[in-house]
Amino acid sequence: MSLRGAPPVEVQSATARPPVRRSARVPRLAAVVCAVALALTACARPIDTDDSDSIALVEAFFAHLEAGEATAAAALTSIDFPEEFIDDDFYRASDALPSDARIVKTTGYDAGGFTATVEYTLEGAEGTGRLELRVVPEEGELRIASWRGDGPITISRMESVGTVTVNDQLKYVLAEDGNELQLLPGAYAVAFEDPTGLVKLIGKEDAFTAYVPDLVDADGQATGDGFSFSPAFMSDVEPGLAAAIEGLQAACGAEHFVGPSCPEELTSVLPGPLGDAVTAEWFREPGPEIVLIDGEYHATSAFRIRFSDDALPILTVSYTGVLTRDAAGAIAFTR
Repeated sequence: MSLRGAPPVEVQSATARPPVRRSARVPRLAAVVCAVALALTACARPIDTDDSDSIALVEAFFAHLEAGEATAAAALTSIDFPEEFIDDDFYRASDALPSDARIVKTTGYDAGGFTATVEYTLEGAEGTGRLELRVVPEEGELRIASWRGDGPITISRMESVGTVTVNDQLKYVLAEDGNELQLLPGAYAVAFEDPTGLVKLIGKEDAFTAYVPDLVDADGQATGDGFSFSPAFMSDVEPGLAAAIEGLQAACGAEHFVGPSCPEELTSVLPGPLGDAVTAEWFREPGPEIVLIDGEYHATSAFRIRFSDDALPILTVSYTGVLTRDAAGAIAFTR
């Protein structure tokens, strides 16, 4: 409501003071408002829109990465990297390091926080890397505080005797807990090894390149291999186990179902050897079950056995033993 066009208002009191007209106060109020406005104008400072130091920091970070200077690059961040990953020799052993980095988008300024989207090249990779870095002032200095994928990569505990080696230097046992890697951007050489010769990786070679963070396309979808992988038994393991057990079953029949080739559940039930005319059918139950115990793969296959002599009960029995690969490359099963 404008004060300038308001009608005069009279206020009467018991002592009959002379009326005070609002319009008479307008000049004084306007003077106060003007004085306050002038004071605010005099104190206001222009917004600091400088982003040159943040840009220089991001450029220096990628220059160190391209040169394989992991220690110097990490020093420009406020991320607490474990020291085993901030080693120049380890980092330079990678399959590829970021190169040809270019800032394609920025938002914010030095004083209040700055974000830069950087695209870069990794030799041998299909597509480009893309990283969004956040720069913030900390204790009077600018630091790179975060980027997508800057957290630890966890290699989940797996029931496998296999190991994963990164850049031919850091080795991790899959059956152990706490396998975490916190890595600078790059393309890391990863090798999987299973000393039993029974296990390999699903869908990829046992030596591959892992991109950190994952490469993404224009829509932000991952396009490269990260540290996700799963070991599985080779295709000849279950058939080899089945063949070994079939041999034991044949030997058990020749031993009249009470010999060392027979399951213990069977020998503990039968009172003695069965006659030469008695035969048996072995019906495999679901399985086999294979578990890792003390660095060895233990396999259990269960069967229902029915004898040709109907007077004998139908029994559920099992074979349990250790799976290995012999010198000739065949699957061996040792009870």
